[in-house]
Amino acid sequence: MKRPLALALAALATALSWPSAAQEKFALGLFHFNLQYVAGGMLGFWAIPNAELDLENDAIEDMIVTESFAPVIDLYEKHPSWGVDIELQGYFLDALAARHPKVLEKLRTLAKSGQIDVVSFHYSDQLFVGYPAESWKRSQALTQATFDKYDVPLSRTVFCQEGQAGEAIASRMSELGYRNMVWPKNLWTFQHGDQPAQPLYAFGDVLAVQGGKGASSSDVELTWTFLDDGELLATGDLNPYFPDVFRHKPEAVKKYEDELLALEAQGFAIVTVDKYVDAVKDKVPHAPMPPLLDGTWQPKSTSGVLRWLGGKGIWPGERDNEVRSLGALAQRELLAAEIAAKSAKLDARAELDAAWRLLFLGQVTDASGINPFRGEVEYGIAHCTEALRVAREVIRRAKAEAGDAEVTIDPAAGSMTPGAAAELRGTTTDAPLELAIDAGDREVVTSWEEVEAGHHRVEITFGAGTSTKVRVAFPGTLEDEFVTTRALADDALAKYRRSDFSFESFQLALPIGLVSLAKQRFLIKDQARVHLAAKITRESGDIEIVDETLAADEGATWVFHLFEGTSEQALALARSINVTRRVSR
Repeated sequence: MKRPLALALAALATALSWPSAAQEKFALGLFHFNLQYVAGGMLGFWAIPNAELDLENDAIEDMIVTESFAPVIDLYEKHPSWGVDIELQGYFLDALAARHPKVLEKLRTLAKSGQIDVVSFHYSDQLFVGYPAESWKRSQALTQATFDKYDVPLSRTVFCQEGQAGEAIASRMSELGYRNMVWPKNLWTFQHGDQPAQPLYAFGDVLAVQGGKGASSSDVELTWTFLDDGELLATGDLNPYFPDVFRHKPEAVKKYEDELLALEAQGFAIVTVDKYVDAVKDKVPHAPMPPLLDGTWQPKSTSGVLRWLGGKGIWPGERDNEVRSLGALAQRELLAAEIAAKSAKLDARAELDAAWRLLFLGQVTDASGINPFRGEVEYGIAHCTEALRVAREVIRRAKAEAGDAEVTIDPAAGSMTPGAAAELRGTTTDAPLELAIDAGDREVVTSWEEVEAGHHRVEITFGAGTSTKVRVAFPGTLEDEFVTTRALADDALAKYRRSDFSFESFQLALPIGLVSLAKQRFLIKDQARVHLAAKITRESGDIEIVDETLAADEGATWVFHLFEGTSEQALALARSINVTRRVSR
């Protein structure tokens, strides 16, 4: 027979090991759908022509709707007590309206009832963490207008293409009426290790959950049923790159349905993220979030953002720097074109709006990663090139309307004035520091200029060769603190400490090109010439830039600026180079 003390201890252990009777249980699911999964379609993907596989863009998009999207919508329509988050780009709604109006009507009905939260933060599935904020601002505005147009409620929850996340998103969310950030668990874990998740976090002026990671407290138990590409569930984990087998598999949907039924039988409420936050926000502490760098949801397998900004996938023909630098150049020129049109009183609003939309499509993640094939690369280049063409044509007409042979357009001042401005160039000088360059069999020429005291410009030219990988390392001083900027916050410095993170290295997208090399020394990419990820490490102050996708037998020229001064001065320079670049025509 057990003694009284032993019995008491056993009872206490049992009480501690079982959830409180008052504990509420929640099950969340978030389906991320990307209509640009195979941007541009499958033509040219396979070496041997095959009518079943060589499908054009709209045909692939239609399959995504009919084979993967509609079955998920039907599942939740069948169970009106279940809630779910469906993330998609604004462009998806346009395609539904044009070619699948019945599916759109069903989505609208379920969204209006509150059963489905339709989550969207961008019109196209852009790599927005890699560009100045203006293109995302325009993209989000078009998203809101598109949701309004089709009378679909826009959720207060945010989750983004490739799980893109960053600290400054909190401020943008608050400004626009969003409330709930789903921060992907792997991006969090990569930066800080695998620690238990909390039910809810304070994220600036909004709230956050770790997407895909369960949490428990005395009051709440949270589990996730799905956080992945939505295309995969109804097709048995197959994707649209294989259209001959990318088909709705009812047994796969039934398996998931049975899992939800089992959770429901255990007392779990199957709800949207927004309803979960409503239910727990006054019951659990709002845990502080650690410092978090911009990134994507699978940083280990994609080397952070490197796979979109210089990292090679499995297919030949990738051109990351060409795609991303062209997107940066087109964005710069569109801003200049708007100033020019306004100054010349030229009515070009409709064509500029169309060009911005083309830019959003061209900045799609799939044009440079994770494993883009030639057609997706060409999709990005073609859309960005057409946006650039429209911008330059508007500038030409504005200049003619103003009657000036030459003009200078200054987006920072919002002006177009007669005459050409001095280029951001300098006089030839010796190198202020020694670069480490690996270029295989390619000849390398490095040319330094001094623009003004403390400001140097360097061109690194790679000759033709067979090596597709080139690398440049800028020497830095190892200091705990490093300075950069965050995505969607072009005008604010972000200061971090290496010691606050657990990773050995991290790839930064540098949305306006800026990162520190030392306390008062900064590297700035000219993003219209080089737009690749910047690698930082815990054990070195050096910054490494790599392109593994340089085309064989073609050369390239990268342009960087090296600045010595205060971080505020460096920020102003980076903005003048990549955000509000002065243009002469």
